[in-house]
Amino acid sequence: MGYLSCNAIPVICHFLTHSSSSSNKVRHDDEITHFSYSDLQAATNNFSTRMFLGNGSHGRVYRAVLHRGKLVAAVKKTKGGRKRELSPADNEIEILSKVRHPGLVNLVGFCVHSDGEKLIVVEYMPNGTLHHLLHTRKKAVGWRKRVGLALEVARAIHSLHSANPPVIHRDIKSSNVLLDRNMSARVGDFGLALRGHVEDVRIKCTPPAGTLGYLDPTYLAPADLSTKSDVFSFGVLLLEMISGRNAIDLHYSPPSIIDWAIPLINNGDFVDICDPRIGPPADASVARQLAQLASRCVAVEAERRPEMGEVAKCLKEISKRLESSSSWSNFTICVRKREGSACGSGRGRQLVVSDIDDNQGVQETVVKDSKASSHRESLITSIGTRPRGEGMSRSRSVGSVEGGHKASG
Repeated sequence: MGYLSCNAIPVICHFLTHSSSSSNKVRHDDEITHFSYSDLQAATNNFSTRMFLGNGSHGRVYRAVLHRGKLVAAVKKTKGGRKRELSPADNEIEILSKVRHPGLVNLVGFCVHSDGEKLIVVEYMPNGTLHHLLHTRKKAVGWRKRVGLALEVARAIHSLHSANPPVIHRDIKSSNVLLDRNMSARVGDFGLALRGHVEDVRIKCTPPAGTLGYLDPTYLAPADLSTKSDVFSFGVLLLEMISGRNAIDLHYSPPSIIDWAIPLINNGDFVDICDPRIGPPADASVARQLAQLASRCVAVEAERRPEMGEVAKCLKEISKRLESSSSWSNFTICVRKREGSACGSGRGRQLVVSDIDDNQGVQETVVKDSKASSHRESLITSIGTRPRGEGMSRSRSVGSVEGGHKASG
């Protein structure tokens, strides 16, 4: 399958400005570095196996230590092509040199080797992929973190769609969402992305591409492409985050997450699609709102799908509800009588309050209850969720090369 792009720019590029809200503002005051091949050889210890991170969609990825140890980055070593042929690497360089956002795996620089091989240098993401977090991590992630990550991805995609001209990623999936050192979500791998308006000739003659399971079923011809194709893929990703199931999983019938989840959602069985490793959110409205949002995103008719800006707003409200319920509504109060009291003689009661918090370990605070009739203690315990479970392998992009651990970008 061929991929077209605008003119790749093998020079230092300034980022375009983009006026929007602060959460979606694209920075434009940085520059892209043109590295020499020898610089990247030295930074990766001659592309040694010790520095190998994994296989990206268009080549091997290595950890690189640059600027005398001051910068750690990821180098994507792509396959060389014919000199007049614009490759996915050209496409990624061209797009990432134009847009920059806190929710993207941003471009640091690039190199064009004499044999036509192109190397892309992007920000290093030390905590792997969202796919790994959801499906292979022993301790399953709780609802607050899942919704927070979904919100970060939605904002990043919205920033792409809001750019001028817009960028359509075309390959949104859990293995293309990477986690930075703060465990924040970053959208990466722009090899299939297109930058331009849908009526542009270049976009109209670019054949459909993406990953089975996430691919918009209405995107059958170049003219069918729109930002709503990314919305569909995000909807599949959101179902994946809600349920803990892969987009396509042959161990289940039906194997498609959409074919399984949407009938349940339509019947109002929102709890049934929640990841059994962590159970449904204590606030039943959260499961309902998440499920209905995902269902809207994967609507068969593209015009019925929301814009990513609306998706981000919905997720923000759900996140606020989770924060509120974590502080108040989700408190499980267990009052049990116990013999004796740590503060004095006689019978006492211990008040145990459990707050399920995705990001906290076990914390205990002893609070004195100063009633004159008795001495009591209130033991307030915040308990982090500790579910377990294993998952399945990720989907592969159409026409891409993948295998092993997904690396940065």
